[in-house]
Amino acid sequence: MQTRPVAPPAGGLGWANLGMDIVSVTRVRRLLTLYGEDFFRRMLTPGELADCRTSARLDVLGLCGRIAAKEAAFKTLRVRAVFLPWLDIVVRRSEGGWPLVELRGPAAAMAAESGIAAITVTISHDVDYAVAVAAPVLETGPPEGPVHPAHPEEPAQPAQPAAHDCASAAGAPTAHHTPRRHPMSDGLQLVKNWLLARHEELDDIAPDLDLIENRLIDSLSFVEFVFLLEQHSGRAIQMETLEVDEIRTLAAIETHFFAARAVQA
Repeated sequence: MQTRPVAPPAGGLGWANLGMDIVSVTRVRRLLTLYGEDFFRRMLTPGELADCRTSARLDVLGLCGRIAAKEAAFKTLRVRAVFLPWLDIVVRRSEGGWPLVELRGPAAAMAAESGIAAITVTISHDVDYAVAVAAPVLETGPPEGPVHPAHPEEPAQPAQPAAHDCASAAGAPTAHHTPRRHPMSDGLQLVKNWLLARHEELDDIAPDLDLIENRLIDSLSFVEFVFLLEQHSGRAIQMETLEVDEIRTLAAIETHFFAARAVQA
């Protein structure tokens, strides 16, 4: 699915798309406890994980900082209807200790189309949260060639998505939706219960409610959501080929992940 940036072209007076993100340490620690290091291999490259590793374990604050930095960097691209390409936005520690952002594959292509030559980011940690702010470095002329990796020992990774935190999703979920005509499958009911447990402000989720636009699935919870879908659907999911519309609504999730099992049963 081809997507185009929704930001104005680079070069306008005062033009700069800042990105910011905040990540809860408690939330990341819970994910690490539940799923272990394998969970974060879908989000961080081996080099990024190495930067977060201590002699005893993975540093949770380090994980939070890189997750926040990737999301903040992605927000500067101002694209719609596309997942965050976790492994194509690489945040490494420089020799001086500050973070450096490398864009690869689809992330580099989206940046080039927006007139962005590079992205700079800063990360701040506290006991309970990590915060990152990113800013684009604008092109001063035509692109000179592909982005060269800052760490050539680390091969380029296939794009792996996570749900984009859309700017248009600030409002509350819409109350009126078309009711389902058929009972919900057991697998979809478990998915729905998982979402409701994480959004206590909701009493129910309509089958056609946009889960992405209404932020029921955000960038971090997307990876956990894929784990859940794999468990309950009984099929492996390739994040790099997963389309946004396949998980946009509960109805779409049932069609793409549970309908075949219901027919077989």
